[in-house]
Amino acid sequence: MRALVTTPSSPVSLFFVRRLKQMGYTVTAIDSHRRSFASYSNAVSKTIIAPSLRYDPHGFAQAVLDELKREDYDFYLPVLECSFLMSYYQDEIKQYTNMISMPYRTIVHAHNKDAMRTYAADANVRMPRTQAPQSLKEAFRMLETVEGPIVIKPPVACNAHGQKIVLDPKNALWEYGQLVKEQGMEKQLPIIQQYIKGSLISTVNLAVSGEIKGNVVFRALRTVPTSGGTSSYRETVSSPEAELFDARLIQHFNWTGFISFDYMEDAETGELYLIDCNPRIAPGAILGYFAGVDLVGAFIQLLQGKDISLLPKQEHGVRCKLQFLDLGWLVYNLIDKELSGQEKLRCIKTWAKREKSYNDIEDIHDLRPWFALWA
Repeated sequence: MRALVTTPSSPVSLFFVRRLKQMGYTVTAIDSHRRSFASYSNAVSKTIIAPSLRYDPHGFAQAVLDELKREDYDFYLPVLECSFLMSYYQDEIKQYTNMISMPYRTIVHAHNKDAMRTYAADANVRMPRTQAPQSLKEAFRMLETVEGPIVIKPPVACNAHGQKIVLDPKNALWEYGQLVKEQGMEKQLPIIQQYIKGSLISTVNLAVSGEIKGNVVFRALRTVPTSGGTSSYRETVSSPEAELFDARLIQHFNWTGFISFDYMEDAETGELYLIDCNPRIAPGAILGYFAGVDLVGAFIQLLQGKDISLLPKQEHGVRCKLQFLDLGWLVYNLIDKELSGQEKLRCIKTWAKREKSYNDIEDIHDLRPWFALWA
């Protein structure tokens, strides 16, 4: 049995190839650069370097198609944002092997934070107040009426890239203008969103025809950047409202495959507010596996054409850490000029505290990815 996986330079990609090996698959990995740490895993039998996914997406896709034409594979798995691009080519890919993907337009629509205002309302899912200006003049007019903290963010982005939290509304106009200038966002202006003070609750779901077959719900204990982004340390939690909102959104899209959501939990009310949708698998799937929910195994069964039953519920209180990124959390705090010496000392003590947790990358039976990451 053979599987083709693309963009393995992430912890979830490494988890994917290791899980595939456990299930008896021979894995070929395609990526855009030689330092992709997951490609060094002993779970990967063949590595192909393709043109840049970012700068030559067509060349990257062509490299995938060329490999599928050369060799026989049971299925093809694009991981993370690579899945957005490859969904566009899925009709051609399916001439050679199995692939599960929603249509490209549906994926782009779900990922767009401006479009989220409409589909969240249609699905009856709570969202922060959000405005999407069509011109700088309109943006400045909106910002003049802002009365509280806001988040300025690109309509399409991942891991808080290009995001700016403005706590003092008096600075909103200047911060917005600076962000547009620095990020070159004149043609696709950032949205203006109410800032919800609280903690980040995230989910990863596997669905079939709008029905959730398995999911993991977790709280981000630490994120990089510290203002919000990828969770470096996370813990499974109970959140009925997150599961309710997920079910409504997934039914609204009639989704099949992986889809992930981020919510801010209001520190005062405990209510959840949808802030992001990632129409793909996310690193939380690794945590889910340790908590008893094998989302990847079920997805492979789906690719094999099998019907999958509901997966067991997760165990709560299970923790997982991405160590190299968690070190980044510590560094962010130590260089933060707004933190006092005592606050930085508390961060060091918190980070150094030893608690029972699993690791995203480290595996005594597969050490090369760890050395490749730190090299």
